Amino acid sequence: MKPSQEAITLDIDSAVTKRLASIEDFVAEKQWDTVATLLRQTQAEKPDKLVAIAPGWYVSVARFCQCQAALLPTPGLAAYRRQMDATAKKWFDDAERISVADPSRQRVAWLRIVRQWFASSSSDEAIARLAEQSFEQADYATARTYWELLLPAVGSLRSAAGMGLLRHPDASCDAAQIRAQLILCSLFEKRVARARQELAAFRKLHGNATGRVAGRDGSLADLLSSLLDGRPVDDSPAISALSLDRRLWSVELPSNSVSDIGDVAPIVVGETLFTTNGESVFAFDATTGRPKWSEPTDAAADIREAIIHSLADPIAPKLPVEGRIRHSLSVRGDRLFVRLGTSITARAKQETNSHSELVGLEIGTGEGKLVWRVAAEEIDPQDPLSAESPWCFEGSPAVDSQRVFVVLRRSLPQEQINVACFDADTARLLWNRKIGITVASTEETVNSTSHLQLTVAEDSIFVSTDAGTIAALDAHDGAIRWMRTYASDVLLSSRSGRRDGHAPPVYHDGVLYVAPLDTNRLLAIHAESGLLCWQREWPDPIQHVLGVAHNTLVVQGRSLWGVALASGEPAWPNRRVGNEDTEGTSFGRGALIGGSVLWPNRDELIVVDASSGQITRRIAVRESRELTGGSLTVFGTSLVMSRGAQLTVLGLDR
Repeated sequence: MKPSQEAITLDIDSAVTKRLASIEDFVAEKQWDTVATLLRQTQAEKPDKLVAIAPGWYVSVARFCQCQAALLPTPGLAAYRRQMDATAKKWFDDAERISVADPSRQRVAWLRIVRQWFASSSSDEAIARLAEQSFEQADYATARTYWELLLPAVGSLRSAAGMGLLRHPDASCDAAQIRAQLILCSLFEKRVARARQELAAFRKLHGNATGRVAGRDGSLADLLSSLLDGRPVDDSPAISALSLDRRLWSVELPSNSVSDIGDVAPIVVGETLFTTNGESVFAFDATTGRPKWSEPTDAAADIREAIIHSLADPIAPKLPVEGRIRHSLSVRGDRLFVRLGTSITARAKQETNSHSELVGLEIGTGEGKLVWRVAAEEIDPQDPLSAESPWCFEGSPAVDSQRVFVVLRRSLPQEQINVACFDADTARLLWNRKIGITVASTEETVNSTSHLQLTVAEDSIFVSTDAGTIAALDAHDGAIRWMRTYASDVLLSSRSGRRDGHAPPVYHDGVLYVAPLDTNRLLAIHAESGLLCWQREWPDPIQHVLGVAHNTLVVQGRSLWGVALASGEPAWPNRRVGNEDTEGTSFGRGALIGGSVLWPNRDELIVVDASSGQITRRIAVRESRELTGGSLTVFGTSLVMSRGAQLTVLGLDR
């Protein structure tokens, strides 16, 4: 697919593409030293450029070169390693000398080897170290991804070998021991059914293998079997007896001075509920609704006492803002991160009043104390475009243990979309990576708002741009891993064509499920490689991807749907919930709870069995509690229903 056909322009270099194509001729002629030199030089010179490996599928030049090197026959691989093994070995030895007390430095050192010299003789050991460290840190999905790099591709992934899929050419690790570790990953993720399936396959492949599991030596199959014995099945049962036993408290957030409040998505941490209206951050006791960290009193509390941080100098945009305004927050440990400011993400050409900032607040002992603040317009002040086209932050940031990731957008003649990464403790900018520039033009006199959110998994950052492109970036340096493009309904305008909704990518078992808002397609993408597993045109425009329960992807549009993970086909016998009742349509975002889905409509909360799509209970909320739908957040034995500025917390009786 040519770049001109895409809804977003990508960073493709035709000269690099031609050079990579020429390598195939040298491979055919078995000129292995030349092949090795060309692969190494091309990767070093333009690692971040993109190369198309199939229609709509792009990978970075660095990744493509690594894939090609890993596929070389024995003489070619030997020639390749003669040129880089010494450096890779030195890097690995240096990494081994780093103190175990500094795991972050160790990880960076191992990743350097894997990212630059994947086909070297030392990278399999570096990959194993990354897997082991991820496992020890309870990041089992990432551990699985790294261990799988040491095994041959299986099933449909074989078609991606040499394209976007990385597999080490001759790992020295014991394959039986690696597969045993994968079963342990399933076990620690409480995926007992999957672990049992993996053990059955393991017995056929490695029935007589011995090794060490969970501190014990012996037959690997027997050791794993003993760990699984007596474990209950992992699937949470559907809830049939759920009811709302009481209204705990409710509050109406004050309007801000810069825009309509829009939709809010609160978050609950321990006994505290946090939310924002885009101008202030509020903290409430999750049980009583009283302002958190305020003096106890018998008098009714002033909601302003719940404010723990506010914008210093809010400004209002001069021109109208189109689109659904949304506010959300992110938490990691004792830190809360939030975007504040005007709701503008795509600034009209004639707009001069816009501002957005990220703040980090200490919510442990700091009781909401400001730790750091970053204004979007201050990013990269040396950029000649920064004065005329300042950046806007978009959506709540994604976080891991050390970093904060966020979408940046600015209006040129078209819109440019970036992803930036900041140090979580200091707010230092670590990297800022361009995803692309949209074909859609910026409006003259109308601003627009959107709410892209990132997904973090497998040491990667995933973003669905709602502009014809889905991308995966390396979490450590922002390098593009892969991009997928699709036909977008948004071609000429930055506003028209996108449906209402909020559907960041959902990661599950190594697959990314994406429902972009500029198309009616639902896509499943192998997260590590970018291989398209399946895509489906969906008859009901999807607004929310709620998650996975009972091996069923639950998506919500006007109706509620269950989707088969393997095929993308409707999974429920009646296809969907809601089509039998024209009044029973979605009225807010639903929520998964155990093996059930709580689905809000105007009059009721409907409880649906995620495995079958059968309605197990209808809970009247309009008649009995004077509530009219709303987006749902479940925590403990309580349910938050939010609609506009109104938050209502209800008790759940299961």
